[in-house]
Parts: sequence; structure tokens; C-alpha cells
Amino acid sequence: MVRSMTGFGRGVTTTKSFQLTVEIRAVNHRFLELNTKFPKEWMEAEVLAKKMLSDAVSRGKIDVIVFLKELKDAEQTIQINWSLLNAFLRAKEELAQSVAMEEKWTMQEIVSLEQVLQIEKLELEQAQIIEAVQSALTEAISNLLAMREREGKQLQQVMLQYKTELEMEIAQIRTHAPAAVVKYRERLTNRLQELASGQIIEERLLTEVAIFAERIDITEELDRLESHFGQLVETLNEANAIGRKLDFIMQEMNREINTIGSKNQSTVCSAAVVQAKTILEKMREQVQNIE
Repeated sequence: MVRSMTGFGRGVTTTKSFQLTVEIRAVNHRFLELNTKFPKEWMEAEVLAKKMLSDAVSRGKIDVIVFLKELKDAEQTIQINWSLLNAFLRAKEELAQSVAMEEKWTMQEIVSLEQVLQIEKLELEQAQIIEAVQSALTEAISNLLAMREREGKQLQQVMLQYKTELEMEIAQIRTHAPAAVVKYRERLTNRLQELASGQIIEERLLTEVAIFAERIDITEELDRLESHFGQLVETLNEANAIGRKLDFIMQEMNREINTIGSKNQSTVCSAAVVQAKTILEKMREQVQNIE
């Protein structure tokens, strides 16, 4: 199955006291690189997240971000710093001896006293954190893979289209390549006729043409390219990650086309080789997006 390395996935888990959101962003990368941003005290959940991601994807740069939102109706407590409050009271009594002040404090005045009233932060148990992360991450991974698979289908169609175009150029080369030997024979015949005649010409001609034909023969390269085309189609239909294998096939195809270009003696074939290289380069660019 063709899967793109780029994608995005989000998962949300809601409990009585908080809402946990996990976002995954994935881009191209030669290997698997996991970057997670979890609170320091969530180390166990972070280890679990990395394990789940490494089991789900094999390549790409993966960024994972966690958002925790406390719900309004969550139970909260306020701690009163009595020693600090009593210190403020004593200070007020001392001031009252010199300055006219109201005896009673309003709640607003008490709240304005720094650090007297402290709202306790929501404390989560490790088991609760792990359960929430696992649930949200499972949803996020599922969405990420779905997006990568959708883009992968598009990449597969693009690769198959390029393959068809490349096959047309290779067919051009296979058709016109033999003409180079015929033209060489004609040029050589004319040259030899100026120097000799009869049987001597024929023997010399056959030898030179045979040497030339062997030097520019591209049959093996064309046959190997046909084999690579078959491997390409098979690989595109495999279920596992295929990016690295496709990259290797592209390298082998590039090698064969370069060899054909170096042996080529035909103007028509030269144009086809240039076009084939252009198409192959586009294919190699697309392969860089495939997991």
C-alpha cells in the first residue's frame, strides 16, 4: 500500500475533570524521527506514545503535541495560607492604631492579598493520564494514517502515469536504436569503396559493423528496464512500507538510462533519453514523499 509521509491527525479524550487533545504532524524524512512535547511528569505516557507511533509508522518526521484543558465543572479546592493571613491581620491592627480603617475585611480585600488564597492545581493519577493519552493518541494515529493513505493513492496514480510515459520513451529508443547500425554501415561502405573493392570491402565492412554494433548494443539495458517496470508495479501494490525499495528501483532505472545515453548514436534516441531522464527525475521526487 502506498502511503505518503506527510499528514495530520488529531485525537480528543474527555473525562469528568479535563479534556486531552493530541495532535500529530508528519512530514518527509529519510528515517523515523519522533518529537514529543509532554509535561515532565508524564514520562511514562510519553514512552507509551513513542511506542505506539513507532509501531504505526516506519518513516517520517513526527511531531506530537499534547493539550490539557481543565473543565469548568471540575472539582477544585482553595487552600488558605492562615499564617500569612494572620500576619496581614496583625499588620492591619497596627496600622489601625495610627490610621482610621474599617474593622472588617471584605472578601475582595482578602483575595487581593498575595498568596493568601491558593487554588490547587488538578492532580492526575498516572493511570488516568496513560489511559487518556492512549485513547486520544489511538484516534490521532488513525486519522493520520487515513490521511497518509489518501495521499498515497494519489501518489500511486502519479507514479503509474509517469511509468506509462517512461515506457513510451523506452519504446521509442528500442524502435530507433537499430537504425544507428544501418547508418554506420552506409557511411563505412562509402568510405571503404574509396579505398578498396570487391571481397576486401565486404570482409572489412562486416568486421567493423559487427564491432560497432556490439559497442552500441543496448538490448540488455532495455530488457533490464522492462524488468524494473514490472518490479515498480509489484512494489506499488505491496502492503508494507515501500519508500526505500522504490528509491532503489529508481536508482537502477537511472543507471540503465544513463548507460543507454552513453551508448546511443541516434538523434531520435538522444531526444528520447533526455525525456526519459526528465520523467525519471519527476518519479524520484515523488518517491521522496512515500513512506
